[in-house]
Amino acid sequence: MLVQYARLNPTGNMTAIVTNSVPRAEQPRVAARLMARGCDFAEQVGFLEAAALPGARVRLQMMGGEFCGNASMSTAALLALKDGLADGAEAVCPLEVSGAEGLVNCRIRREGESFLGTVEMPLPEEISEAELFSGTPFPLVRFPGIVHAILPEDALSPEEAQTRIPALCAALNADAMGILLTDREFTRMRPLVYVRATDSAVWERGCGSGTAALGACAAAKRGRDAELAVRQSGGTIRVRATWRDGGVRRIEISGRVVLEETGTAEIL
Repeated sequence: MLVQYARLNPTGNMTAIVTNSVPRAEQPRVAARLMARGCDFAEQVGFLEAAALPGARVRLQMMGGEFCGNASMSTAALLALKDGLADGAEAVCPLEVSGAEGLVNCRIRREGESFLGTVEMPLPEEISEAELFSGTPFPLVRFPGIVHAILPEDALSPEEAQTRIPALCAALNADAMGILLTDREFTRMRPLVYVRATDSAVWERGCGSGTAALGACAAAKRGRDAELAVRQSGGTIRVRATWRDGGVRRIEISGRVVLEETGTAEIL
C-alpha cells in the first residue's frame, strides 16, 4: 500500500497526517509502520477522511480513535497552506475529529513559514482521583478516547512509567492513556502517551490533550479559571480553562505548527 503523508511539527509533537484514503481497519497497522521510523519522524499519526458533519472541511481520524489538539492544529495548518493563506492573515478551519462531538474550530494565523494555532478541546468527561499504585491517589482527567494521570515528577522513573502504562490503560478501560510527570505548579510536563490500538508508548515532546488535562485539573482545584504556559521538551503549549457553575466549561490550547515535509511511503 502506498500512502501519501504530510509531516508537521506542532510544538515538537511530530505528527504524520496521511492525506490519501486508508480503510479504517488498516489505519492502526499503517500508523504503526510509520511510527516505526522513529520519534523524529512521527510520534503520532492521523488520517484524513471525508467529513460527515455539515460545514466540516475534512475529518481527522486519529490512529487510536482519540482526539488530538496538536493533530487538529496540524490539519488546519495543512489546509491553510492549500488555501494559500497570506502571511499575517488568520482563518478559522472547521473540522470533524475523532473523539469529539460536533465541529472543532481551529483558528490559524500564518507567521512566515509557521502557523500559530488555537483549538477548542473537548471537555473532560470526568475529573477524579485514583490509587494507581503505592496507595497514593493521583488526579485523573478523562477525555473522550484518552485518560491522563497527573503525577509528580519523581513518582515514577521513565522505565517504570513505560512498564506500567499498558496495564494501567487496560485497567482504566481507555483506548489511550497519558502519564503526565509534572512539577507542583504545572509549569513543566513530561508526557508518556500509550495507544492500545497500536500498542505504542511514546514520550511526546508536546502533548496537547495532556496540556488540556493540566488546565482542567488546575481550574477544578482552584474553583476558577486557569491559564497555564506548560513547558515541554518541544516547546511551550498554552492552555486556558474556563470554570463556571462548578465545572470546566471551555478549554483552549495554543501552539505553533511548522510543515516539515510531504512525501509517500510504501507500507507492506
